[in-house]
This record gives sequence, structure tokens and C-alpha cells, in this order.
Amino acid sequence: MKKTFLFACIMSLVALTTNWASASVIEYGDEDLCNTGVYSSPPKSGATLEGLAANVVTLATNSFGHNFPFSPESGDYPGTDQIYVGNTQTTYHDGYSQASSRLNGPQVITLDYSSLISENETVATFTLGIAADDFQYSTWGQPFTASINGVVNTTLTNAINSLSETGPYTHFLTIGIDPMSLSTNNILTLSIDEGGDGSDGWAIDFLTVGVTTQAVPEPSIVVLFGIGVISLIGFIRYRRQA
Repeated sequence: MKKTFLFACIMSLVALTTNWASASVIEYGDEDLCNTGVYSSPPKSGATLEGLAANVVTLATNSFGHNFPFSPESGDYPGTDQIYVGNTQTTYHDGYSQASSRLNGPQVITLDYSSLISENETVATFTLGIAADDFQYSTWGQPFTASINGVVNTTLTNAINSLSETGPYTHFLTIGIDPMSLSTNNILTLSIDEGGDGSDGWAIDFLTVGVTTQAVPEPSIVVLFGIGVISLIGFIRYRRQA
């Protein structure tokens, strides 16, 4: 009887202080194979869009070939549908690196996800999705580096360097980002650059952000929790003395 009552008290206190909100996903840019066409099947299928733990990576089932060259159109999300090469380019490897529309890196994309965070909520998990296009480190040996909010993210860097898209292909991937690395303004800055000779062009078609949140307990609930803990300790001591 005493153990049952004690368990019920603990579970009641946990319920008072824990409140999970539903997950939400937002997409940045349009799914149009970098302004060259349409996907033959849903490009995100097989990838996890929300709820990933930090440094977990998932890859969509299929990749999709398309034509080039291309360049951004009016209304495209800033940084998408744009061919990039390294900040210093000394030669040419692929068609992208010779396109007249190319820009020198780093590619910087800013994602405002504040609409996914309600008042009195904190981020529990953060999942970033990238429709990565024409990353060919395994072919040309020119290493990419990816940073989140100005800090190199080793897992994301390894993920894009592991892609072998052998030309104009788009392949969607997602990665869990440590909530502790996020900015308090709910804006994430993604930066991608290329070292070596900077001559393996790349692009991004679209991106996603998936967030799960946890409610911050109201001060009155925290006080109630403290009172409950004190009462529970007193009850346990009383039972021991009885």
C-alpha cells in the first residue's frame, strides 16, 4: 500500500512538470530540382523529418538526376537553386564549376524557425533537412565543410562528403542538431564551403526544419512541485517513525 501511494505521488509530480508539445516541420524553398523540373516521386521519402537525436543522419530512399545549368529565379529562397564553388577556385572538375552562374562560397543560408516555437517552450529535438545537389567529394577529392551557427558540424560535414552524386543529382538527407548549439533568436545559419582547389560545384534545392518542443513549467507549477517534494519527504519520514 505504501509503495503504491509513493509511486502515485511521484508520477503526479512528474506529470505536473512535464508537458511535451507536438512536432512541427517547415520547408524553405521549392521542390523543383533546382529550377529544372519535377521529382518523379516524393524526394523526402525514407528520411526522418523530425525527432532525430543529435548527430543522427537519415537519407532519403532515392536520388534524382536533372539538367543543368540553372540559376535562381525570382521568389526562390535565398541560397537555394544556386551553383556554388569553393571560396578559392583554381581549376575545373565538373560542369557546375564552369557554369557562368556559379558563385564562390561559402554558401550561407539562414533559416528562421521561430514560427515553430510557442511562448514558454524550448526545443527538445531539432532536425535539419537538406536537398543536397551534386556533392562529389568521393569523385574529385575536394573536401566540403559544413557549419551550424558558425561552428563546424563534423557529422554534417561527414554526411555531405559521403555523398557520391556523380553529376547533377539531388539527394535529400536529414541530421539531428544538438539543441544546445542553437541560437536564442530561433534562427539557424547553415554555411557550406569547399577546400582543395574549390572546383567541384554544388547546390541545394530546398531545406526543412523539424522541431519538437518541451513546455517550460510555469513558476507556480515549479513551486507546487517543490511543496510536493517536501510533503513527500515528510510522509516517508513519518511512516518510518510509525
